Amino acid sequence: MLLDKTVFFMATSDAKTLPQSVAEVVFVGRSNVGKSSVINALCSKKNLARTSKTPGRTRSINVYSIVIKKWLIDLPGYGFAKVSFKEKELWNKMIEECIVQRKSKKTVYVIVDGFVGPTELDFYMVCWLKEHKVSFKIIVNKCDKVPNIISQEEIKNKATELFKIDSENVFTVSAKKRNGFDKLQWDIIRFLGIK
Repeated sequence: MLLDKTVFFMATSDAKTLPQSVAEVVFVGRSNVGKSSVINALCSKKNLARTSKTPGRTRSINVYSIVIKKWLIDLPGYGFAKVSFKEKELWNKMIEECIVQRKSKKTVYVIVDGFVGPTELDFYMVCWLKEHKVSFKIIVNKCDKVPNIISQEEIKNKATELFKIDSENVFTVSAKKRNGFDKLQWDIIRFLGIK
């Protein structure tokens, strides 16, 4: 799998300091939804992205290089992280500068919690992306916690309905059990144009 060649490239709190890329895959989601765990599972690595049980561990723009100028980007989580209002404002600015103001080719994966379900902040993020005409897809993580009576297909259909997007743009995964990543890996590889 090509994504297992991914390495840490840089961290910054200012999107303006990022060099130009050819293509970027950006991960967003509420605090503690498992963005870093998804990146680790996606790249078949244990500690590529730092994980923590404490919400708000990711406090900078973390960039991972797959090949030269083709990146995965992990952004700070939105939501209930116990940080100051000022720091949350800085995070919001970071997210906006990284997603909207940088003109590189990009797509955004919004990670939501399959067990808790989408939150108001997740819907706000999707509306914001639509408003700015940013390409996005949904990753439903923590599907291993969903009761067995609910199938992956039902989870996917519900997310499709709630976010009003095509079903092929919804991916159901479990970062903890490393399940469901094949389609997501290929989707990212196709978008980045990696051969």
